[in-house]
Amino acid sequence: MKKSFLLLITIMCLATVSFSQHHTLRITLDTKQMLNTNCSLGADGVGGPSACTKVYAHLGLCTCALDGSLSRICTDSINNRNYCNSQILPYQSNIWQHVVGNWGNNPQDDGIGQMTNLGNGVYSIEFVVEEYFSNPALVNTEGDTTISVVVSTVWNELNGGDPFTMGMVFRNEDGTLSGRDDMCKDLFIVNLNTNTPQVIQGWDGTSSFPAITILYTPVGLDEINNENLYISTYPNPFSEQTRINYTLTDPANDLNITVFNALGQEVSKIFKGRQTTGSHSLIWNGTNNNAAILPSGVYYCTMTSDNKMIASQKIVISR
Repeated sequence: MKKSFLLLITIMCLATVSFSQHHTLRITLDTKQMLNTNCSLGADGVGGPSACTKVYAHLGLCTCALDGSLSRICTDSINNRNYCNSQILPYQSNIWQHVVGNWGNNPQDDGIGQMTNLGNGVYSIEFVVEEYFSNPALVNTEGDTTISVVVSTVWNELNGGDPFTMGMVFRNEDGTLSGRDDMCKDLFIVNLNTNTPQVIQGWDGTSSFPAITILYTPVGLDEINNENLYISTYPNPFSEQTRINYTLTDPANDLNITVFNALGQEVSKIFKGRQTTGSHSLIWNGTNNNAAILPSGVYYCTMTSDNKMIASQKIVISR
């Protein structure tokens, strides 16, 4: 009983503090949806895929404001967020404070930042944000002033700051092909620390970029002991239908239970609305929002309340 009580208290804290724990980010790039052939990794701009065998994600994370000498001021959360968002336009580079990826004048085919080739011009990479940009073996600290005026450093969470905004560009193994937005500017993920991140194009800071989908989930919430019925699915794997059981420690005015595919794309909105405190269950028959039967594969059932992720469960369909 004591163990269950402590678990519920922990979950309530996770639900109300957006960055009290680490988060997994999956970035999936579909080159068939890239429009500008000058920066589409070789895709033809009209639905044809890139033929690249290897694609690297060159990523830069912004966590803190900078003063006039480019020293980081990490103690003021609101100021940090506003600063990081302000650096997107007019196409500035100060977002690239913590960089993973070796490009510059001598692109490295060293595996750092390499994406998984899913076939048909689709590439994906997944990592824990707080660990990825704080790993000295990954973060590029050599600096290249031809690319960024900010010297990239290994992020130390103890120094303050939060993951706010992330810059993204993509390349093949030797840097002869690149992937950027519709005007060949950098791409950005904004609102990362709100649990509802969005991908935008750097050339205007408002346009979305359908070629990239992201899935952002707290680490470990899908590993909560199922006997506590916080969120569980049975059977799992399943072929025809599965029952999703979940428990709310507080009433939710805007509860969303949504299923995403392995590319991070929403496939089924199972529940949306108000829900009372306590244990609940519902049946999902493995269909998408258009009532079409989904193929076998790995899916993710996520539960959000008031735009905050509170649970995630991996589901496997085996037909």
